[in-house]
Amino acid sequence: MTYPYTRYLAAKKTVDDRALNSRVLADLRRLVPPGACRVVEIGAGLGTMVARLLERQVLSSGEYVLLDVDPQLLRDSRGWLCAWAADRGVGTELLPDGVRLGELRVRLVEAEIGDHLASGGGEPADLLIANAVLDLVDVPAVLPGLLRLVVPGGAYWFTVNFDGETVFQPDHPADDDVLTAYHRTMDQRVRFGRPAGDSRTGRHLFHQLRDAGAPACSVGASDWVVHPGPDGSYPGDEAWFLEAILQTVEEALTGPTAPAGLADWLATRRAQLAGGELVYLAHQLDLAGRSPARPAVPG
Repeated sequence: MTYPYTRYLAAKKTVDDRALNSRVLADLRRLVPPGACRVVEIGAGLGTMVARLLERQVLSSGEYVLLDVDPQLLRDSRGWLCAWAADRGVGTELLPDGVRLGELRVRLVEAEIGDHLASGGGEPADLLIANAVLDLVDVPAVLPGLLRLVVPGGAYWFTVNFDGETVFQPDHPADDDVLTAYHRTMDQRVRFGRPAGDSRTGRHLFHQLRDAGAPACSVGASDWVVHPGPDGSYPGDEAWFLEAILQTVEEALTGPTAPAGLADWLATRRAQLAGGELVYLAHQLDLAGRSPARPAVPG
């Protein structure tokens, strides 16, 4: 995995596996129709959610549309999914537009979310998924269009939505300055010429979904918690994941308005990571529910 973002998403899988709220997922099972169904995941990256839902037997057949703006991630997703399937004895077949995993067809679609919505979004899905994505978009602007990607009364599962709390341990004197500035960059972010972020996306989704006619019927915390074991080692590739988080903070804050203590904060955190001491927590929320039902036709 030579592409850094591919490695980041692969390393993040075990972090998300722990974080995803099991009660919300159990409630989602009751919202998804039995048998083959059509799933659309926006900002799907490497396709780790495809693997996860097959592992947890939420899905077994149908079509899964893996939509992402990054063509390299989509190319890498084929290899990652095939390797995952081979490790578990799941049959695979390469397709012109994706890959078949057992009885589930995965289609790879390169598109930016706003452009995809503007184009009509294609055939509606039974289930819409967004994992660690909605805090990277202007939710009030895109949510009505996202819900139109689902059949009337279909299910949505919006997971790992950041909600304003980042914690690194042990404490550092510059924590408040650095992390407040970091959260501010989320609120000011612009991507593809559009506002793209909210540091309190999780809590704001409650009323945004209600206002869109699709109130959540299940909500729970999905915090990222990464820490070393007793021997100072991190699970899997999670030390690399933590370095990617530190690099994200560094890139977001480096410049003329950087907090005064940023350089020491970064150096200390990287030393703690190398020494197997760094602990990282991020507060997030999962929400599941149904899209608005089709309005009644006047008689």
